[in-house]
Amino acid sequence: MNYKQFEDNIFAEWRKRSVANGDGCELAPDGLLYRGRFVYKDGYWSREPGNENAIWERAKRRVLILTKDLNDEEAWDIRAETGRNNFSGENNVVVSAPFYKNLMRWVYGLLTIDANGHAKKFAEIDRQDVYQLFYDQAPVVRVNCKKQVGTSSIETSVLKSYMERYKDLLVKQIAAYDANILLCCGASGAIKDFVAENYLTDLMKLNNWIYYSPRTRKMVIDSWHPTYTGDTHEKMYSDMMSGIEDVWNIICLLYTSPSPR
Repeated sequence: MNYKQFEDNIFAEWRKRSVANGDGCELAPDGLLYRGRFVYKDGYWSREPGNENAIWERAKRRVLILTKDLNDEEAWDIRAETGRNNFSGENNVVVSAPFYKNLMRWVYGLLTIDANGHAKKFAEIDRQDVYQLFYDQAPVVRVNCKKQVGTSSIETSVLKSYMERYKDLLVKQIAAYDANILLCCGASGAIKDFVAENYLTDLMKLNNWIYYSPRTRKMVIDSWHPTYTGDTHEKMYSDMMSGIEDVWNIICLLYTSPSPR
């Protein structure tokens, strides 16, 4: 599948409907993260399309990250994001924003859990030269549930109204990637609930972090937002990984059982 073409087409439809609904034309495209050349221009980092389709298609584990909306008043293409600090200088690659540091650590942990369900400890992976280099080539999709530009925060009720208004398009986008790990970030469980009600309707709760769909054999993680300040970065990572480790045997048992039709 040509994911970029799919995304460009669905966003044209999204923008048209947004204008008709009075929600504006400033939408931030998102989807399968580009894995081409890094570009540093006028102080800003971005990335070009590359072999992201091939990376995604051949990966055994594929992570779809669902977040609320773009924390910016100006729309830009999330597929080209790098997580690198802008105005750092072309030869000085620094990732300091908690949002990206946490996402990179979480993705590293999720994609390196071994066959026995053992995750890397925080101390093993808490180095930029480990998690950033891994994330730069990892099979990752980033989807904002609200495509219109936002601010530093959004009320859950407002987010829900946008998800409901564009429900068919959001479900279509989520389903297109066929990710086997869906990481739902923040919104007090509203994003996970949307997935359960509209996409993985057989979703079953295994613990406070982990949900599982026996029909599709997909795992859903109900996580904090990456910028959450109520816990340390180490505790958020460790709690998420422990949540998976605690139910790994159950997931394996459900995975090897005949899939209900």
